[in-house]
Amino acid sequence: MKKNLLLLFIAFCNVHLAFSQNAPLIPNESLRFNIGRGRHGTGDVQGLVLGVEYEKYFRKKLSWSTEIGTTIHDGSDLLLVTEDNGEVHDLSYRYTTAGAQLVGKIGYHFLQKTNWDLGIRVGGFFRYQSSSVPDDLTMLFPIATGLPVPIFITEHITPQRTYSVGGLSQLFASYSIKQKIILGLTTGLQLDTNGDTIFPQLSFTIGRRF
Repeated sequence: MKKNLLLLFIAFCNVHLAFSQNAPLIPNESLRFNIGRGRHGTGDVQGLVLGVEYEKYFRKKLSWSTEIGTTIHDGSDLLLVTEDNGEVHDLSYRYTTAGAQLVGKIGYHFLQKTNWDLGIRVGGFFRYQSSSVPDDLTMLFPIATGLPVPIFITEHITPQRTYSVGGLSQLFASYSIKQKIILGLTTGLQLDTNGDTIFPQLSFTIGRRF
């Protein structure tokens, strides 16, 4: 009887070892590229959001990540002037806000399967930004100026270049192909000490685990 139990135990250990060796190990590091759209609160304009992110697990459902990102937003106040001969001139006032930021995040992966990964990330960032958006913009018409076309008068109170710190939160969902190639979506909110917000934002993610 004891001999049979011993043989059964050895067989069980061999089977368990075989399955353990054949079970795929989920890589705990990844490098991702994020690209999407976001609305910049200062000027309320749509633009492009880009980032390269490295992530590593330090617990089963916890990870840390760092990202280098950039945002580019632009808009215009449309002004079209038509001459008597029908020729149209675009005299619109155009502006751009662009920035680069270094981000650190902590992620909680509340639904984690072999292929699926859903969770939330929160973190902080340091941001450099340059903006041509005026604090005040006034358009004067020919009846007030005597000029043949309308003109814009701009006033800037805040500096063109700013440095700020801020915080962000993100919800993410991703799917891994053969536990290597990552495809996913990320949505989130960020705000900083300069009074800028980027919300809503939606990014597509592609990356690789290793």
